[in-house]
Amino acid sequence: MSTYRLLSAADHQPDLINKTELSERYLHPDPGDCPWVRTNFVSTLDGAVHGPDGRSGTINTPSDRTVFALMRANADVVLVGAGTARAEGYRAVDLQDWQSALRVQLGLAPYPTLAIASVSCDLPSLLLPVADAAPVLILTSRRSRGTRPEFPDNVEVIEFGDANRLPAREMIMALGDRGLRRVLCEGGPQLVGQLHAARLVDELCLTLSPLVVAGSAGRSAAGPQLTDESFRLDQVIGADDNALLLRYLRA
Repeated sequence: MSTYRLLSAADHQPDLINKTELSERYLHPDPGDCPWVRTNFVSTLDGAVHGPDGRSGTINTPSDRTVFALMRANADVVLVGAGTARAEGYRAVDLQDWQSALRVQLGLAPYPTLAIASVSCDLPSLLLPVADAAPVLILTSRRSRGTRPEFPDNVEVIEFGDANRLPAREMIMALGDRGLRRVLCEGGPQLVGQLHAARLVDELCLTLSPLVVAGSAGRSAAGPQLTDESFRLDQVIGADDNALLLRYLRA
């Protein structure tokens, strides 16, 4: 028979945690020699990972944005698929002063690297960072050589064969070989599905936004059906904007 614990209810007010304690709860585990892959998504109550405009920004909350910024401050590399990068207008990672101070405290590089996975390398100019921005990696296929745009000097291109899909394990290993072992994956669903299929996701962070949007928005992971991906609940934090901040670890 299952057992149950009351984690939160309208008539039950648990202890408050301050921003320092919140930061400690989102420290990226020290990966040692092997990368530690953390995924982060926001989802509505009915399971949508974006709003009607196709962007996650229309469903997130102030508490979600705070945790999003905390996780970026803890990461060596922010990994994202090209579709999400285009939809969300990704650029080289910029930081607020408090994020930079936290990285100094943690002994991390001044900026996390942005790694964009794209077989075709079809990346519009708005994705290209300015010359003095944080480093960027483009993870792509040899097939993109003929159509690949010219990138600034702070962009490194890493090639992975000629397949129609980039190899998830080899991509994570390539990041680890460059010392980028605190991996934060921010989507999209196809990339996250590949990481799960390869059993590379160590930690799953999910903000449950107090919205219902209906429509046809997808889930946080897409691809072939998985049967053995199981995670255990590590923490639940309730925010005053009615969002739930959930953290799961691989079972």
